[in-house]
Amino acid sequence: MLKTVKLKLKLKLSLKFALFLTCCSTFIVDATTLRVGLVEYPPHLSFKEDLNKSKLYQYLNKVINKTKLKVKFHKYTNKRAKFELNKGNIDILLPFEDTVQNFKLFSTPLFHAVPGLCFKKEKFIPILSATHLFKGLIVGVPAGKPVLPILAKKGAHLVALEGADIISRGIDLTQRGRLDAFYHPSPIQVYHNTNPQYKEVACSYFYGYSSGVYMAASPYLKNETFKLIEQALNESMAEISYEFFYTQ
Repeated sequence: MLKTVKLKLKLKLSLKFALFLTCCSTFIVDATTLRVGLVEYPPHLSFKEDLNKSKLYQYLNKVINKTKLKVKFHKYTNKRAKFELNKGNIDILLPFEDTVQNFKLFSTPLFHAVPGLCFKKEKFIPILSATHLFKGLIVGVPAGKPVLPILAKKGAHLVALEGADIISRGIDLTQRGRLDAFYHPSPIQVYHNTNPQYKEVACSYFYGYSSGVYMAASPYLKNETFKLIEQALNESMAEISYEFFYTQ
């Protein structure tokens, strides 16, 4: 009888110890696993193709490999990604270009975005420095997003475009003649061969007005982890910049 009780007690202790080790190992894995949120930014990052073929995904893996951290990727819409980052459910987010919001950014931009206008091909204006041509243009702009003031200043009529898919809406309205053009902070997301509608438009750029596209960090990311990633990013950029890597 006493032996049976001792055996049961040992079994309970063994089970509790095994459970403790499981919990500890799970915590250790979680503590060293970097949770990375990704949002679409074609052609740099498109969810319609294998992520392994994405240049930005490849480059990001090169950066993270330097940190020796494990990594888990999550795909999100822009709005959901910012929510998850703010809540601490992901550690870093990219690509990130909304510098108006108070998110902590890694100091080195991954690449630079150049804003521009996309036209129906028959109404294409190739050189946007010819700003006198803006007078009377009806230009669709993303609702609530900053737009270069030169458009309104030179007489363009700005029409706010609502909805999640501004690119498809802009293309549709220009093709139907409701807009002369639509503004995009980075027309490379419009005019690329993975967009089946790209042949319907022609885009011009406001060269000289580029802005950085970054990685953003969660407010809950530990400072030592932030510094580790920052160092790895800077080292990678010193070896080969992402913008050059993308062209290879």
